Amino acid sequence: RFHGRRAPIRHSTHWQSHFKPLMVLKPLAEYLQLDRALVYAMAARVWQALSGPITIIFLVRSLSLSEQGIYYAIANILGLQMFFELGLLNILVSQAGHQLATLTTAAGQQRMRELIRSAQRWFGGASILFALSALGVGWDTLLRAEVEAHTGLDWELPLLAIVIAAAGTVALSPALAILEGAGYREDVYRIRLLQMFSGSLVVWIALSLGLKLWALVLSAAVQFLWSGYLAWIYRGSFFGKFRQLPPAPSGGDEGLFSWSRDVLPVQWRYALISGIYHLATQFFILILTRYHSPAEAGRLGMTLSVTAAIQALALAWVNTKFSIVSAHHGAGRREVAGTLWRHTAVVSTGLLVLGMSAAGCVIALLPLAGLGLENRFIAPWQFAILAVGCLANHGIALQGFYVLSRGARPLLVASLIGYTAIAIAVWGGGYLFATYGILLGYTLTMSLVALPLHTAAYLHFRRVGQAPS
Repeated sequence: RFHGRRAPIRHSTHWQSHFKPLMVLKPLAEYLQLDRALVYAMAARVWQALSGPITIIFLVRSLSLSEQGIYYAIANILGLQMFFELGLLNILVSQAGHQLATLTTAAGQQRMRELIRSAQRWFGGASILFALSALGVGWDTLLRAEVEAHTGLDWELPLLAIVIAAAGTVALSPALAILEGAGYREDVYRIRLLQMFSGSLVVWIALSLGLKLWALVLSAAVQFLWSGYLAWIYRGSFFGKFRQLPPAPSGGDEGLFSWSRDVLPVQWRYALISGIYHLATQFFILILTRYHSPAEAGRLGMTLSVTAAIQALALAWVNTKFSIVSAHHGAGRREVAGTLWRHTAVVSTGLLVLGMSAAGCVIALLPLAGLGLENRFIAPWQFAILAVGCLANHGIALQGFYVLSRGARPLLVASLIGYTAIAIAVWGGGYLFATYGILLGYTLTMSLVALPLHTAAYLHFRRVGQAPS
C-alpha cells in the first residue's frame, strides 16, 4: 500500500527533473512576453535573417556587381510607397485598437464601419499615386544607371510589373492594419510569416532559373496574393459584416467616427514626419546609383539587407505589442500600458545591440573564409558607424510608437528638425563622399541631433500628456 501511494510521488519527481530545462524556460518566455503573434513575428524575422545569406549567395552567383546594384535600386524604389502610407498604417492600428472595446455597441460598430470605408478610399487613391511616382522615378534612375554601367539588363518590363504588384499591396494594407488593431494579430503575423517564407523561395527559384530582375516581380506578387487572401477570403467576413451595416442616421454623428476629426489632425503630422524621414533614410541606394556607381550601391544594398533584418527582428517586439498597448490606453488602463511598453523597449533594444554586434563580427571575419564575399559588403568600420545610427533610430521609434498608442499627436517640431538635418547630411554627404558621406552624415545627425531633440520632446509629453507646441 505504501509503495502504491509513493509511486506517483517518485514519478512526479522524475518528470520534474527530466523536464527541468523546459520549466526554466517558462520565466524567460514570460519575461520576453512571448505569445503566438510574437512567435510568428519572430519566426518571420529569424527566417529573414537565415534566408538573407542564402539570397546573397544566389545574387552573387546570378548577378554581376553592377547588375546587383540595379537589383537593389529597383527594390529601393519600392520604398516610395512609404511616402503614400505616410505613417497612416500605425494610426489605423491605434484607431482600431481604441474602437475594440466598443464593438459590442451599435455606435462602436458604426465607428468601425466608417474607419474601414475611409481607410479604403484613402489607400485606393494612394496606391494609384504610388504607382505613377514609382514608375517615373524608377524609369529615370535606371535609365541613367544603364547608360553608365552598360549592364545589358532588360529592366523596363520588370519595373512595370513590380510597381503594379506593389500598388496592389498598398491598396490592401489598411485592411491588415485594421485587423491587427481589432484583435486579429495572430492572423496578420502568420500571413506575414508566410509572405516572408514563400517570397524567399520564389526569389531563389527565379534566380536559379536565370530570371534575374523578375525574381523581385515574383516576390512582390506573392506579397500581394497573401494579403488578398487574408483580407478577402480568410477574414473577409469581418469586413463584410461592417459593409452590411446601414449608414448612420444623419444629424446624430457627433459620437461617430470622423476621418477629419479623429485621424486627419494626427495624420497630416505623421505624413509630414514620415515623408521627411523616408527622404532622409530610405534612399541611400538611389543616391549611390544616381551619383556614383551601381557597384558601390550594390555593396551598401547588401549590407542594408542584413541590418534591416536585424532591425525588423528587434521591432517585432514593438509591433506585436503596439496594438495591445493601444487597446489598454483605449480602455483607460494607462499604468498597465506603460509597464508593458517599458518592458518591450528594454527587450527590443537588447536584441538590436546583440544582432548588430554579431553581424559586425561576421563581416569583419569574412576575409578569413577566402570566398571574396567581403567585396560584396561595406567595410567593417563603416558597418560600425551604421550600427550606431540604427540604434539611435530605434530609440526614436520606441518613443514615437508610445505617443501614437496614446492616440496623441506626434512630436512634430522635434521630428522635423531632426529628420531634416539627417536628410541634408545624407544627401549632401552621399553626393560628395559616396558611402562614407552617407553613413557618417546619417549616424552623426541621428545620434547628436535627432535623438536628443526627440527625447526632450518625449519627456515633455510624458509629463504633461501632450506634445510640445
